[in-house]
Amino acid sequence: MASSSSSSPSTHRYSYDVFPSFSSKDVGRTFLSHFLEGLKSKGIKTFQNNGIMRSEYITTELARAIEESRISVVILSKNYPSSSWCLNELQRIMKCKVSLGQIVMAIFYDVDPSDVREQTGDFGKVFEETCYGKTDEQKKKWRKALSHVAVIAGEQSISWASEAEMISKIVMDVSNELPSTDFDQLVGIETHVEKLKAMVCLESDEVKVVGIWGPAGIGKATIARALYNQVSRNFQLKFYREPSWKRASNTMEFQEELLSGVLDHRDMKIPNKQEAIFRLMHQRVLVVIDCVSFVELQALQKLVQQWYLRFGSKVIVTNADLYTFTNNGIEQIYKVTYPSSEEALQIFSYAAFGQSTPPRGYLKHAVEVTKLIDPFPLALKILGSALRGKSKEEWTMAPAKVNTCLVDTDIQKAIRFAHDGLSKKHKRLYYSLRESMHISKNLSNTIYTLSRSDWDVEKGIQTLADMALISISEGGEIMMHDLVQSMSTSLRWTR
Repeated sequence: MASSSSSSPSTHRYSYDVFPSFSSKDVGRTFLSHFLEGLKSKGIKTFQNNGIMRSEYITTELARAIEESRISVVILSKNYPSSSWCLNELQRIMKCKVSLGQIVMAIFYDVDPSDVREQTGDFGKVFEETCYGKTDEQKKKWRKALSHVAVIAGEQSISWASEAEMISKIVMDVSNELPSTDFDQLVGIETHVEKLKAMVCLESDEVKVVGIWGPAGIGKATIARALYNQVSRNFQLKFYREPSWKRASNTMEFQEELLSGVLDHRDMKIPNKQEAIFRLMHQRVLVVIDCVSFVELQALQKLVQQWYLRFGSKVIVTNADLYTFTNNGIEQIYKVTYPSSEEALQIFSYAAFGQSTPPRGYLKHAVEVTKLIDPFPLALKILGSALRGKSKEEWTMAPAKVNTCLVDTDIQKAIRFAHDGLSKKHKRLYYSLRESMHISKNLSNTIYTLSRSDWDVEKGIQTLADMALISISEGGEIMMHDLVQSMSTSLRWTR
């Protein structure tokens, strides 16, 4: 499937791989659900608009999602133009295509491209109904957007005997348009992934359990996610569990969570447990558990020992405690080592300048700052993000400020330095997030809960994410590293 784009600034920030634009009336329960599942299976991060109220106008959140997506996939169907929402969405997408060089893909679902281009046939009739009462200027903008998207060579459902095959082809086309890895700015990641691939023995039919071990902040979760994204397509069933999920208190509870996740029944009870186990036993499964607990690892080992996992299934788990692995009989353990001084400077530079090396005039300062702390990727990202956009004078003063942070570890120094540079409003938000995460980690719920304040909470959350103090998971959850959480508690009491 062809795509269309214009040149874009290399420094543009991306939050999503794909933004889908569609009429739920036509494809919401059929094509779309299978398409989104196909994207998910490839590790492609797709914007979900479940929590946004539809209206006549594009919301700030939606506009930002479109702008921060690498690819927009427009699914044109008979009732697509029945919604001002869809037409305004398309107008914004085509604008991003020109101004940001966004890739736009078109899918013609039970409609002819010529009807879209010329607004004729059933498609045209629906469009005319939506245009009733609208200004001539607005109608002109919508017509222009439809005419432009219609000339993009896209898949036509009428040309395919099998919708499943069409979806598979489109998902592959989307995947091919994305960068070779979502981790292009994660220094040294490929080396880690290749070593882990060798330990896991992807081509082997042997069931493997491999532990990723290293101190907090060293990058275990990042490596696990990179490995999952690269190899998950080789497995029929797969499950990646973020550390933000509720910890299982016993083996049975974790087994329920695992089956639910692997079979994609998240947060739902498995209707027939025996049937679920049967499916697990007869397919190749990939399970990645970030920050696994002792109880959870025991449960995983049981699944392997009882032959519930077969046919070359692989289990990858991460933990900072070596004894969690050794006491559960895990023999294959990958130790994550510190990055080299050159890699540390690269990690810091990406966070501070958005490029692999410091700009002319900043090299000396950057080298000096990175030498102040042990090369933990988390600390380097936080410290670099805190200095992004600062003046030369502030860079000169940074070493002294970092050294005066009276804390126990180098990562805590970086967190303290970043914290002290926050505005009062951002500090309050930082503490509020720490407290609200006990109730809900969901991004939309958190924004709603904290939106009573007199400023843009959503923008504030993005600022904290840009500073690496929090992150937003693919499932739309706010995540805060354990070290950042513990520091937020102590900082609140000492401020």
